[in-house]
Amino acid sequence: MLGEDMDHLRGTLQNHLVDKLIKALSDFPLDQLENPILSLQAFIQDGNGADPEGDTFEANEQHQSGEFLLSHQVYLCDSTASETLPNPSSPLSGPSPQPLRRSRIQPADPPTANVAQQLTSTLAVSRKHQGGLRPVSVNAAVDDGLESRRQMQVGQENFPKRAKTKHDGTFRLQDSSLGKFIVGVWEQIHSGLVLEPHVLTEQVQLIATTPRVGHEARGVLSAAVDTRNIPDVTCESFSRSNLFCRKVTQASRTCRSIEVIVQARWVELFDSYVEYLAGINPGLSSTKSRMKALAEACTDFGWPEKELRNKMAIWRGYKEIKDVLGWVALVFSGMGLYRLCKYRIDFDKEKFHRVRALRLRMEVAADTLHHNWRQLLAIIGEPTQRRFIGHHHDWVVYQDGSDPVPLRSTYLEYDPNFSFEHLDKSIIDTTLWGADDPRWAPPPNAIICVANTNVCLLCEQVQSNDAALNSCNCFPSLFGGPRLPCAVQVFRTSDGRNNGLQALVSFERGVAIGEFIGLVTKDIKDQDVLDSKVGERRYQIWQGRQGNFTRFVNHSCKPNAQFEEFVWLGTQHILLVSKGIEAGMEITVDYSGSYWRGLDKKCLCGEVCCRYNHGDDN
Repeated sequence: MLGEDMDHLRGTLQNHLVDKLIKALSDFPLDQLENPILSLQAFIQDGNGADPEGDTFEANEQHQSGEFLLSHQVYLCDSTASETLPNPSSPLSGPSPQPLRRSRIQPADPPTANVAQQLTSTLAVSRKHQGGLRPVSVNAAVDDGLESRRQMQVGQENFPKRAKTKHDGTFRLQDSSLGKFIVGVWEQIHSGLVLEPHVLTEQVQLIATTPRVGHEARGVLSAAVDTRNIPDVTCESFSRSNLFCRKVTQASRTCRSIEVIVQARWVELFDSYVEYLAGINPGLSSTKSRMKALAEACTDFGWPEKELRNKMAIWRGYKEIKDVLGWVALVFSGMGLYRLCKYRIDFDKEKFHRVRALRLRMEVAADTLHHNWRQLLAIIGEPTQRRFIGHHHDWVVYQDGSDPVPLRSTYLEYDPNFSFEHLDKSIIDTTLWGADDPRWAPPPNAIICVANTNVCLLCEQVQSNDAALNSCNCFPSLFGGPRLPCAVQVFRTSDGRNNGLQALVSFERGVAIGEFIGLVTKDIKDQDVLDSKVGERRYQIWQGRQGNFTRFVNHSCKPNAQFEEFVWLGTQHILLVSKGIEAGMEITVDYSGSYWRGLDKKCLCGEVCCRYNHGDDN
């Protein structure tokens, strides 16, 4: 079949390419050139992206898309054809031949027969036939020293060029106003804001003590907010101003949350009062009952009916959001809540039904990260007891909105004694390494060693845990500043892969999602470990009993993240770096061939390009 395909391809090129070239060359004055050379460059592209108005390019057109295959030169002055070595990855080195310019002078008949013979013979050059299986690359690096399987490795390659994601037409969070609002809620939950009642108490106490202490307290307050004394600002006054501004910001944000939940509850009370009026007055229609309740509310608010109606329309949107996503969505709502409820974009039953499954997932994150947020609900008479306690990754959530389950319960089937401790940083197995850290990376040169400074190997900037001294911004979410909780959740997969890790917000390409944390050890075999080395010293990171959320990242033959090595303050760290992840997507990596080699296990990633779904040795 391969020979027939090549013959068909050769015939197609003969009919559609050679004849057109001969026709074009017959109109060209070849006799005016001392050494005529025909230069060809071949690209291939998807037919769906081709130009529908024509199938050729003019001489001065730039090729906009497609993959470069080869370049070729044909000497037209004699019967021999010389070709340059094709380079599929880069254009030819050296100056390109000048483009031929069309002349107005009609030339004599060119030797088209010779040209046709040369082009035909060139296309007819036989190529070595290869089987359907892709041959192993000669330069492929295979570590024969690894005798054990199930060892993941950090790839040394750079990010590959990835095509833009083609949407399949399904509803996606980031494609709608409702989706953007939900992403904003996740961002607020995983931010550093404090939404608790004591923030308001501290603010009230600050204001209440001002009249009693007189000029001294007013001086402290003015020192924090008076901008006229900027030339006299000291470190102490600036720090005091930062603290004061933070408290005011947190108090304002807390007041906004209380305002929203109170307004949503008022709409519920208004609807209940309308039903009450209709019940005690059987002859009163529902419309008149509503108008009567609205008139009483206008009197109490002191607002015109039109103003109250306008506000009620927005407040009713708050109430509908609460009915779908719960109070947690209102308490941690971002700035887009007002606009969403004012214009009521995406307020339809289908989308509300699809996002209802996020309600318990939001409560898991809020209860475990903000222990006292439910205290705000006491003002509207709602329960203040937390439903979920512990670490925010101690709970496994479900995509269909089912009740979350403890992490331990999902592993008892495989290990009755399973336990897992969440760590903020890796710990060293002192029984194997003693007081040494195998991840220590020596300075690249003696100058840095003498200067006693830590310089980033990527950006060549100074590294420091002090934000005022640090200049390295390679991964600012993890190093050189405060670490915030990562907006990811452990979820239960539906295809037999047990647990997985889902992104709650988008992670741009090159952004660090988190650090691979666990027990730094060595010589572990036949267990899932990450294998790495510094120089010639190998070490392993094991997450069997201790680690963080990166333990739950599944393998995919088409991953959207990868592990990268990064040296911070002289210590190597393994980071989980995004290749471009949208909100709601599962985070996956390629475990590498050393993990699957000899492993009696099938890959369940479900990708078309899956390499390990037959349990073959790789």
